[in-house]
Amino acid sequence: MLTIQFGQCGNQIGHSLFQHVSNDLDSTDTGISKQANSAYIEESFENWFTSLNKDGKRLARAILVDTEHKVVNKVCSKSSNCWTYRSQNLICQAGGGSANNWAYGSLIKGPQLKDEILDITRREIEKTDCFNGILLLLSSAGGTGSGVGSFTAELLRNEFPNKSIVASIVLPYASGEISVQNYNTMLTLARFTESIDLNLLIQNEQIHTICTNILKNVETKLININDVISKKLCSLFQPVHQSWCGVNFLTSTIACHPSYKLATIKSTPYISPSISQYESFYSWRTYIDHLKQMLQISVLTDTEAKPPSNFLNSKANHLYYKSISNMLLSRGNITENDMMTCDDLRSKNLYVNWNSSSDQLTYLNQERRLLNQDKFLTLVTNNSQIHQTLDGIVDKAWNLYTHSAFLHQYKKFGLEEDDFLEAFAKIENVIKDYKSL
Repeated sequence: MLTIQFGQCGNQIGHSLFQHVSNDLDSTDTGISKQANSAYIEESFENWFTSLNKDGKRLARAILVDTEHKVVNKVCSKSSNCWTYRSQNLICQAGGGSANNWAYGSLIKGPQLKDEILDITRREIEKTDCFNGILLLLSSAGGTGSGVGSFTAELLRNEFPNKSIVASIVLPYASGEISVQNYNTMLTLARFTESIDLNLLIQNEQIHTICTNILKNVETKLININDVISKKLCSLFQPVHQSWCGVNFLTSTIACHPSYKLATIKSTPYISPSISQYESFYSWRTYIDHLKQMLQISVLTDTEAKPPSNFLNSKANHLYYKSISNMLLSRGNITENDMMTCDDLRSKNLYVNWNSSSDQLTYLNQERRLLNQDKFLTLVTNNSQIHQTLDGIVDKAWNLYTHSAFLHQYKKFGLEEDDFLEAFAKIENVIKDYKSL
């Protein structure tokens, strides 16, 4: 798998992700045999790294793209004894970024970087014996991640029409620091829903709440947020027993209908260091119940941002967001005294009627612990809850548009009002499709 990191957010998350992967490879408390662990390490290495450099460090299979040098220089300078980026894979421009402007990033900066992006991408793909797909990491709020990312998404789709591409898109806070963040996000999603096979949406607001409520960060910083996001991605893309599970399998399983290409990643448990010694107190059943709670419509607060509970009222009747498809990954040892049962997540009332798939829940297990943690569950879900997030973004963007706010900033780089209307129409159709579930 080839990872391409865009802008400040994408490059910071990418660095955190490769650090998590490297730490996982070096874990000592794996819970499996040395032979099984060696196979896991080999498969993970092939997925994330190309080779070792002269210092014995793992070389990340990644491309770093930015329109200024500051962030890329900083993430590359962070010392790691285990891995590093290939210097030839850094694509940067001097010139002060993309001005938090989707049009400037997509219509000006993107074409300037086109040849370099394609050359390095082709070179990295040619190095692989069996290419599994491309993972894009970006934020939708600013100009580089959204604009250059959107341009690159379309570029890669045209260049590699048969390759699977997954994007992890970090959505901005509801009240952010960038006045045009909803324009940028709306334009990004409109482009990505056309070009990308599967878009994993990550909400900054939700991750911040996890850091505050569960991990008990006194002052939640970007490094804490990036740590949670990268752990979600690590838990999703690290090997499972079924070696064929990767980007190709993920897209065909989760985005099985061309009109529904958005998903979210829900995970449990997040363990505060102060209570980590009590982690084994919870059973797999408790964590499954916790994941199912996250799919309930009637829940007033974000269940993922609350710790699991053994006191769930299993007899209560709840309505659930309708899912097209779900994929569950468990990481950790399953015993006779602590069995993994997924029946609650297979319930027909969780899924749309028209999906004729014989099993709308795909379950995969890896007995090896993730990052020395006894148990960890990840649910990738493509369900109707997604429309709520999109509704808020489109409403705020439309409010700006009807008052002609900031439009001149986009028009001067070649984006016309018809382009805005086309993007609104595309996202409103996506919202309509998800609401119909």
